[in-house]
Amino acid sequence: MTWRKIVPNLITLAALLASFFCLVAAANGQFYLAAQLIMLVLILDGLDGIMARLLRGTSKLGAELDTFVDMTGYGIAPAMILYYMIVPDIGIWAMVLVVLTIFSGAIRLSRFRIIDPYRGQHGYMGLPITVNAGWVAMVVMLSHSGSGYLDSLTLTSGLSALVIWGVSAAMVFLQVSRVRYGKPVKKPAVFILGAVMVILLFIEDFAMMSALAFCLMGLYYTFVSPFLLKHERMEEDEAEDPLHVQAD
Repeated sequence: MTWRKIVPNLITLAALLASFFCLVAAANGQFYLAAQLIMLVLILDGLDGIMARLLRGTSKLGAELDTFVDMTGYGIAPAMILYYMIVPDIGIWAMVLVVLTIFSGAIRLSRFRIIDPYRGQHGYMGLPITVNAGWVAMVVMLSHSGSGYLDSLTLTSGLSALVIWGVSAAMVFLQVSRVRYGKPVKKPAVFILGAVMVILLFIEDFAMMSALAFCLMGLYYTFVSPFLLKHERMEEDEAEDPLHVQAD
């Protein structure tokens, strides 16, 4: 294996390690830290693909490693946060959301591996698993910010909990739907902006502002962006994308 392939794979392994520590933080009740680590995984997971393409170091090994990161960081990690944070107070309905988060993530990634050889470069059928993970992480950060501005934001009771976890449930179902989504990060400038926003999550004075921005972006991408996809582009993708053929 050449250094061109080793570098992006090391970044992928770093993302996997961050995913592990996210699970540890959630198990220890450090939900704010766990949420930050999910977003760190998101940036590392995007960086490895960018580096692989820049260095011309893409590999099948890297693609398989990336799947483990996706399931651990975006499927298991948010489910762990939900399990330790809201199941004790909400009970059975919270447990249902935990189970659905895990099952939906596994099905989403399995389908992605089997019938999308383009690895999302032409867009996605079904909501990317990263969106719900980011949503869970950001609402956790906002509710644990201690800023005083969002003291009324509770995640275990009341209307706020119903809306927040209702949105998460909708995202979980959209992950295994046939709704088409564009690729959210196509240009390096967009990735750099996202990376800066993640860095701001680790700076107390800017964390809440960045978390709110991520929440709004997630809502827009999930519930608005599918209606804005160009019909011509969708037809072009469906004509060449085996995902569409096999799903019928």
